[in-house]
Amino acid sequence: MGKTWVRTCAAAILLLAWSSHAEASLHGRDGFSGNPGTNNGATCAACHAPGATVPTVTINGPQQLDAGTIAEYTVTISGGPGVTGGLGVSASDAAGSFQAIGKDVHVVGGELSHTQPKAFSGGTLSFSFRWQAPAYNGPVTLHAAGNSSNGLLDLLGDGIGTGQLAVSVRNGDPEPPTPPAPPPSEAALQPFASGIAQPVVITHAGDTRLFVAEQAGRIRIIDNGVVLPVAFLDIRDRVDSSGNEQGLLGLAFHPDYADNGHFYVNYTYDPPGSGLDRTRISRFTVGGNPDLAEPGSELVLMEFEQPYSNHNGGDIQFGPDGYLYIASGDGGSGGDPQNNSQNPNRLLGKLLRIDVDGGGGAPDCSLAAGQYYGIPADNAYTDGSGGAGCDEIFALGLRNPWRIAFDALEGGLWIADVGQNAYEEINFIAAGTSAGLNFGWRCYEGDQPYNTAGCTGAYFDPLVTTSHSAGNCSITGGRVYRGAAYPSLAGRYFFTDYCNTAIRTITFDDGQPRVEDPIPAGAISQPVAFGEDVFGELYVASLTGTIYRIVGTGDTVESRVSTLSGQCLHAPFPAAGTALLAWPCTSHDGQRWILRGDGSLYNPAADRCAAVDATSHGASIRLQDCSGQAGQQFATTPASELRVSGLCTDHSRTMRRKVQASTCSGIDSQVWLVTPADAGERRVMPGKTPVAEPSLPVRSKQL
Repeated sequence: MGKTWVRTCAAAILLLAWSSHAEASLHGRDGFSGNPGTNNGATCAACHAPGATVPTVTINGPQQLDAGTIAEYTVTISGGPGVTGGLGVSASDAAGSFQAIGKDVHVVGGELSHTQPKAFSGGTLSFSFRWQAPAYNGPVTLHAAGNSSNGLLDLLGDGIGTGQLAVSVRNGDPEPPTPPAPPPSEAALQPFASGIAQPVVITHAGDTRLFVAEQAGRIRIIDNGVVLPVAFLDIRDRVDSSGNEQGLLGLAFHPDYADNGHFYVNYTYDPPGSGLDRTRISRFTVGGNPDLAEPGSELVLMEFEQPYSNHNGGDIQFGPDGYLYIASGDGGSGGDPQNNSQNPNRLLGKLLRIDVDGGGGAPDCSLAAGQYYGIPADNAYTDGSGGAGCDEIFALGLRNPWRIAFDALEGGLWIADVGQNAYEEINFIAAGTSAGLNFGWRCYEGDQPYNTAGCTGAYFDPLVTTSHSAGNCSITGGRVYRGAAYPSLAGRYFFTDYCNTAIRTITFDDGQPRVEDPIPAGAISQPVAFGEDVFGELYVASLTGTIYRIVGTGDTVESRVSTLSGQCLHAPFPAAGTALLAWPCTSHDGQRWILRGDGSLYNPAADRCAAVDATSHGASIRLQDCSGQAGQQFATTPASELRVSGLCTDHSRTMRRKVQASTCSGIDSQVWLVTPADAGERRVMPGKTPVAEPSLPVRSKQL
């Protein structure tokens, strides 16, 4: 049975299992062997929650091998809960190669892992494999991490141990071959802040601070790269984070936060008694100190039950329409046994949408007391209590959405949905798309059938599907870059995976999605969340507690460099020494620039670069032969400045005047917008308004 294809016209833990780390455990993944050279030494503890006796992990086999020969090795796990277990094995510097023996192990990403949890016998568990020594001499260390579990596949209370074996390789080449030079990257990760405990959300409140939600129930503030010592909000006393995928999972600030001080959270709540845990959506209010919220200001808006501890989803975002969107998981276990995602009378496995300001119809399927939100009139179901479906529903058929995001420029919605055993998916919904879409889970996993019993509807196909066979296990959705500091990243949707940690992007090429890897795997371990600051710059969080900023390192496409007053940086002649002007924007070749990864501002038609004459206020900026010197090193900033030699590129407010380098002062004449020359789009820093904002194309879906 095929899905009805819907296309664009134009174009863990928590933490996560983050999708399903339970399923990651089920099939094993690379990068979790305890090898300090891969994934920052991550072990099975990245997905399992250690809480039991640590097992002993040993590797047995030859410790001297001739180069290129193959030998058999055995990993033995002893102790711990001792019901079922799994492992990960790798070699230092990725030396040699692994081969599976039997069906209980397989090779993934050049490493060895289990295929299924294996039962202990007599308190021990063994996995055997073959390893071929490299063609060169030297010491090699085999690393193994093993888990001893309670057999429940809930990732809770397991024991995690590690072991190593030193192997000496002889009678081969004297030195390893020189590794090939890595391909040039288009972006990089720059450490921004550390010391956050299990970060799961990064966002802003309309100012320069970043707010980071910790899974256990605190919200921390990062101000100018410094983590403030006192939490903005601490509600650990009411957040249930006992399960790997439970806790404080969502944070969003009201669009009018500057005036009303309201912000919203999504967390797991354990009500008194023996009932099921619940997802709770609550509103809090900031206090008199802008860095401290009032814990006692909580107003509970919505609650619904969670039949299992996993697949809680948890993200919340305000859309361009001012409504609050809530991403909910299917309720957990595996395979959606209760068919929650396809059931319109349950809030599980859905994209919900509510009016937190109280407009529209009354709440329908919430278990919370009171009526503190409204139902938008154009939701999927708006027939009141007892009608055809829960009125809070905007779309159906999600499994465990781990991060949704609205494009700050075009308004489209991106949804990353964690898969079951084989596929992860990303969905794109253009601005203006009507409610009622069905993303297809449990009928489909990614773009492939999963359990199509009773599935007769039209389903919305994912834009991009990633496969577990390529080392993926749990997708982490991100955001579209709309900042000003790195024009080469403009319009790219960033995402990654908890296991395959390459930072990837999606753009559109003749209406088709193009997936690229601007940051190769290995730059971050256990990536769990992306976020955006007030300037549109992007960040990504590691579960280990470090926040990184995404920085561009590649060339832009041919671009206009324009002012707020509608003028363009202009080279009237191609000759060296030509003074640059602020000139009315035309199709002239002198207005087409490439901001290159080395910082040079290059004009292809002239085959020359912009250069500042001196390092003093008022120095002219001219075309010169490209030299790479400091006077040709331009850099954009989050404030949309174009800095060179410690000064800011400046222009007169009068049309057709020379451009110069001036002392940076934050005035409008020092704001420059770098945008694709053929697109006509402009990104403006907060608080700035261009003279004539062009109409922007919006991708739409044909339903």
